[in-house]
Order: sequence, then C-alpha cells, then structure tokens
Amino acid sequence: MNLTEIKKSLERQFAREFSQGSVRNIVFWYDEEGVFAGDIDNLELEGVKIIKLYDNNMFAAKLYIEETDTAGNLLVYSPLPRPANKENWLTDTIKYSQTFSADETSLNMLNFKIDSSLRHVVARYKLFFRSSERRKRFEGYQLAPYTEAKIDLGVLSTLSKLPAPNLDHVVRTLLIELAEGETTIYDSIVKLGNIDALWTLIQRAYGYGFAEQSLEKLAIMLLVTHLSHSVNGNLPKEWQTYVSSNSNCFVFVDNFMKNTQVWNAYNKLAGFVADKLNLIERIRKWNIDDIIDCDTFEEFDHSIISRICANISLQAGEYERYRMVIRSRRNRRFYRQFETEYDTLLYACEFLELSLKHAGLPGLTMAKLFKNYIKTYYRLDGSYRHFLLSYDKLAEQDRFMPLFEKVENSYTNWYLNELSMKWCAFLDDETTWQVSGVTSQQGFYEKYVRRFVSNNERLVVIISDGLRYESAVELNAMLNGEQKGTSKLDAILGVIPSYTALGMASLLPHKSIAVTDKADIVIDGISTKGTENREKILKLVKEESVAITYENFMSLTKRQLTEKFSGVKLIYIYHNTIDARGDNAATEHEVFEATEKCFRELAGLVRALRNNISAINILITADHGYIYRRTLLAERDKTPKEDAIGIESKRRFILTKADADIQGTQVFSLNYLTKDKTDIRAIIPRVTNCYKVQGSGSCYVHGGTSLQEVVIPVIKFKSDKNLRRSMSAKKVSLSLTNLSRKITSVITHLTFFQNEPVGEKLLPLRVTAYFADEVGNRISNENIIIAESTSGNPAERTYKEKFTLKDMAYDKAKEYYLILKDEDKLVNREYARIPFVIDLVFGGSIQF
Repeated sequence: MNLTEIKKSLERQFAREFSQGSVRNIVFWYDEEGVFAGDIDNLELEGVKIIKLYDNNMFAAKLYIEETDTAGNLLVYSPLPRPANKENWLTDTIKYSQTFSADETSLNMLNFKIDSSLRHVVARYKLFFRSSERRKRFEGYQLAPYTEAKIDLGVLSTLSKLPAPNLDHVVRTLLIELAEGETTIYDSIVKLGNIDALWTLIQRAYGYGFAEQSLEKLAIMLLVTHLSHSVNGNLPKEWQTYVSSNSNCFVFVDNFMKNTQVWNAYNKLAGFVADKLNLIERIRKWNIDDIIDCDTFEEFDHSIISRICANISLQAGEYERYRMVIRSRRNRRFYRQFETEYDTLLYACEFLELSLKHAGLPGLTMAKLFKNYIKTYYRLDGSYRHFLLSYDKLAEQDRFMPLFEKVENSYTNWYLNELSMKWCAFLDDETTWQVSGVTSQQGFYEKYVRRFVSNNERLVVIISDGLRYESAVELNAMLNGEQKGTSKLDAILGVIPSYTALGMASLLPHKSIAVTDKADIVIDGISTKGTENREKILKLVKEESVAITYENFMSLTKRQLTEKFSGVKLIYIYHNTIDARGDNAATEHEVFEATEKCFRELAGLVRALRNNISAINILITADHGYIYRRTLLAERDKTPKEDAIGIESKRRFILTKADADIQGTQVFSLNYLTKDKTDIRAIIPRVTNCYKVQGSGSCYVHGGTSLQEVVIPVIKFKSDKNLRRSMSAKKVSLSLTNLSRKITSVITHLTFFQNEPVGEKLLPLRVTAYFADEVGNRISNENIIIAESTSGNPAERTYKEKFTLKDMAYDKAKEYYLILKDEDKLVNREYARIPFVIDLVFGGSIQF
C-alpha cells in the first residue's frame, strides 16, 4: 500500500465526528515492521501534528499530549510493535483515542467503517478488496451497519455484478451459468470470495441439506420443491429427498420463471433439470389430472397437449372438460410458448362439442332454419375458422394431423353437407327467393338507409366484400368492446347468385335492378360496376353523396377528409380484404388470416370515421358470404356444366336465358329483383357442389344458396357522441373478499370476486397478484387472475389463489402490500394496492 492511500485513509479517520466530550482526534499508528518509517516525514495531513514514538520517549510523548498540546489533532506514529498495556505509558491515552493500521484488513475496515468485531470476516476477502472497481460496487450497496451475513452477501453480489445485494439474484446468476455450461462467476467466488460463506447462506435461505456443495443438486432441489407444490400425484421416491420444506424455494423459482428479463435463461435451467430427472419418462406415469396445475417444466405442457390431441382425435368426448383444462393453462408460465397448440385444441373441442350438441341441425321450416343459423349454427363456422387459423400457425403439424382430419371431415362431410341439404330441400318448395320475416338484401336501402336520407342525417355505409355473418358476430363484439359507441347486429337474406356484382348492386338505392345480356347489373340505366358509377346512383337520391374505396379513404389526411366530406350526408365505403385473398387460387387458403386483417382494418376505419369526420351513424355490411373448406372437392361433388350457354358462368352458378335441365342443380328466376319481368335465370348446384371448370381454386367459393353465402350481416354502430359516457366499454372489476388483512402463515389463500359478468360493454380483466414490502421488493409468488366469466352465477365468478411468502423476518409494525397489476396496460398498471400485516406464527427466521 502506498503513501497516497495511507494519507486518504488517515484523512477519513481524522474527518470522523469527535467522540462525546472530545474536542479533537488522536490517532495511534503502530507500524510494527517500520514499513513507513522512511516516509513518515513526507506525510502531510492538514490540521494534524505528527508525533514520532519510540521506546525511549513514551513518557515525553504522554506529557506532550496530556499537558503541552491539548487541543490539536495528533497522529502518534511508532515504527515499533505496540507494547503490552502494563509496559505502555500511553495505555490510558489510547483508550480514548483511535488506532490506525496500514495492513489491508485494517484499512478496509477503516474505509468501510466496519466494526473491529468483524475483522475475521473482512480478513478473508483481502483479494476481493484489492480491486477499486469491486470496492466501489461494494460501497455502493450501503450495507452499514454491517453484519457477517451482510458482508458475505455484499461480496457475492459484487462478484455477480448485481445492481443491489440480493441472495436470490446471486443464486439465479449461478444457476444460469450452470445451465449454460459456464463457471466464470462461480470461479471468481472461489478465488476472490469465500465459497463456504456462499453455501452457508444457501443452506440458511433455502434449506439446502446436502453435504456436497453442488449447484446441480441445488437446481434440482429448487425446481423439484416448486413442482411438489402443484403436482397432484406422488413424486417419485428418489425425488422426495430433494424436496425442501423452506417456502423460499417455491418463491425463488416462481419469481425466476415469471421474470421476462431472464425468460430464456429459466427455460435452459428447467431443461437442464428435466434432463437430469428424466422427466419425460416420469410424466407418462401421471394422468392428466395429476399434472393439470404443474408449471415448473415445459414438458408438462407437451404432455397435456399430446394427450388432449390424441383423446379428442379418438372421439373420447369430454370436450368441455378439455376446454376447462386448456383455459386453466392460460395463467401458466409456458402458455405463451404453446398458445398456438392450445388454441388449436380449444377450437377443435369447441367445434366437436357443437357438433354433438346440434347433431340433427333441426329446423322445421325455411324461416326456422335461417333463424337457427343466426342464433347458433354460425358458431360451427366460426370455430372451424379459428381452428384452421391456429392449425396453420403450428410449427409442427404432423402430430395434429389426425385431429385436423377429424375436424375437417366433420365440418365438410357432416356440417356443410347436412345443413345445405336441409336448406336446399326447403328451396325446392319455394316459388321465389325469400324467407318469411327476413329482410332481403335488395331491401337494405329501404330498411336501413332511407330514413337517414329523408331526415338529412349523415350516414356511413361500409361494404366489406366477403364478410360472413359468423365473422361479423366477432367484429360486432370487437366494436362494442373497443369503440366508444354501441353496436348491434342484424341478418338479412342475400341475393342469388351470391356474387359481388349483384350483391353490391342490391345494397344501392333502386326501384328495380336489371341484368343485361352481357351480365352487367344496371340501376335506372346506370351500370353498378365501379365506384364512380355507384356514386352517380347514390346522387340520384341524395346529391350530397360520396362513394369511395377503403384504400382511398385511409390515404387522405385529416384536413383532406374534412374538405372532401364537409356537408356530405351519405357515404358508401367499399372494403375488400377477405374476398381479394379468398377469390384467388394462389391465396385462397389465407382467407381466414385475411379475416383477422379485415377486423383490424374495419375497427380502424370506424375510429377514423368517428375521430376525423365526426361520423355518428355507421352501417357495416357485405355483398355476399362464402363457403370455405380446406380439402379439395371430390369429383363426385362437381356438377357437369353440360352445354349450358350462359351470360355469366362461375363455379357456383350460371346466369342464362336458355332452358337447361342440369342434374343436381336448382333453378331460380331473377324476377324477384325487378318489377320488370326477366327471362334470366340462375342455375345453382345443389348443396355445396361446384361446376366442373378449368383452373385451380375450389376451396373458397361463393355464388350459391348456402346459408354461409346468403346470410348477410348488418352491423349498426352508433358513436357515443350523443350517448352517456357510461356506455363506453370498460373492464370488469375485481375485489378481494377476505375480511382479514392479517397473515399468520407462510402459505395463505385469498379469494377474489369478479363483480360483474363479462358482457357487451364489460370486458375481461387480467391481473397479476403478489405481495411486496414497502419499497416494492417481492416477498411472495405471483398469481395470474383472468376475470372473464360471463356467468350470472356469483360462484362461477370466484377465484381462489394460493400465496406463499418468503421465509424471512417480518416486522408486524410495518405494512406489506398485496399488489394487483393490470397485465394489458403499458403504464399505470397498478390496479390495487391492499395493505396487510404479516405476523407469522411459524417461520420468518431468516435475516441478513
């Protein structure tokens, strides 16, 4: 140690406050080997006089200190060992003075103001304190007043390069190294720290009881202990020796596994331990109920997914049970990793359960079958859409292939076929295209638009090409949940053939619709093809009208929108995302993905209309629906076109004036569209068959009479500008029902209540719940609560959660907090902070 460091250390010592009754500082320095005897004369300390002490001047020095200079700061330096008290004239003086030593341990104790009783602790860290960088980090922890455990923890935390001293984080760092096959930090603890001190702390904190100092055994003990809290079956006998009764093990693993900053590191560690346990083989001996709550290892998710997939593929039933299992996994750690797999299973179960429930597809009349479709049967189309959407995202589809084949076969050969056969049978008895009590698509303007035009109120009509009724149900719910307004859904009967040109024309104002010999659709002598022509037709009923495409509307700035739509009362916006993708052989399998995009675009369009042009009344509808199935049509399901001469010919229809009797078809006159009689007829294959035509692409089709094609949605959205603020969507609320705010056990159960069922304007709430101390340090595991029940039964809106506290010292005079955080918020996430008193009857013995 050089003289500069000596000077700094002495200056700090002389800068200390005077002891009680003192007016100065006196420091004795016995340099027993005389290392600094030649340098002492060069030492300059401001305001301090240096006295040299030898064997022959002790009495003189005492007189000088006690009689001559009684007010000044003094450094008494001796190049000799300190004499025994009985032989030392200055013993009494030393008792009320300070001592200084230039050995490393003494200087370190002096620098950090560590009590002399801890000298043996500081002495074992000589190498550690030789680095200025390490000393700086250690000092920054502000560990005073020091204890042996605090010093040990400070050294370990410094070597682990932690921002704050924390044993959990030290252990976590070492375990991450273990999983990655590294030993850098552990080696530095062996070299610069004290490995025995590390394992002493580990034993005290986690109950580690093995004689061997093994990180591998520690990792196994921690994760097996965590697993023991959730597995319903017995652990293997050879694992039970690794189970610790210390609650810190469970809390440590829980906080580690749910920390997003070390997400991948935990995956590696869990994988490492799973391999050591040969977990894959052991899981096979548990049944699904034994592992339904297990969250420690991803192997449990693999097993649950495989079992559910196999069982429902083999028609095991119990679909609602499996749906409950899948839903219960959503608040588990690995759910996000397997979300696609779980969604695929969830929608398969939903579809198959609906298939059983509606096996007969009852509907005694055409009107009743139509009503049943819009009430319940549409859900089969929706669950099939979601199933395929998830299935297509799977990284590995092979193990799901039997399930895919089961769902596809049921949807195509049972649902589509049976429903269409029943519907076609009713059509055989009808003389015109209509359903009793249901508005026809060509009556859209009269029912939904005319009153706004007559009252000179602004109305926006959005027509989304190919938006099916089942998809519109979902969009309607989104608008109710996200938008500031109210949204309601109607269903009307689409035109046939159910294709774009005729569907778009039917939504325009008209007295009659004519189809020319060239298949052009004409209203009042104006072709309905193209946005410009449609605007001309709108202006016949309202001069202040605009027709525009979605792309053109969204490309305008707010100023341009204001200028273009100022004074405009009737706006038709044409949107084409679903049909553009589906009606193309190269992209038809992306139609369900396009539907998700359609939802986002239409929700954004509604917001833009509301915010940028102050639109209040908005209608969203479609020109037609469609049929989609993943498997290609078999030859037996394709209808020969014969030699029928048509003015328009597609896969699902032929428009013709000729008399044609094609087997397996139904013929409909287009007289229902116009007051003027026409000899044009639509010839449509029965059920879901298509005509044989050249070219690829027959999975996505429309133009026929199936309910999927002709049940047309009409969403009526009204902005909240004229509504009460209370009509805006908000999340359900969650309350803690336990009356006591005192915890007396390391393990405690709390009950939460979802105050309202999820509904039209009440959205689900997802929160994380955990306990923390006054400064925000987590002291328990974390639970995820998903409040999403739609039930009116209070018992079904109750959530009981288990909390495990860390085994540490708690002060019953202080408050601790149950923290609830809204998972969906980016800022201001804290949902509730509920104070608790913790007064443990047992436990709470670990202190640092």
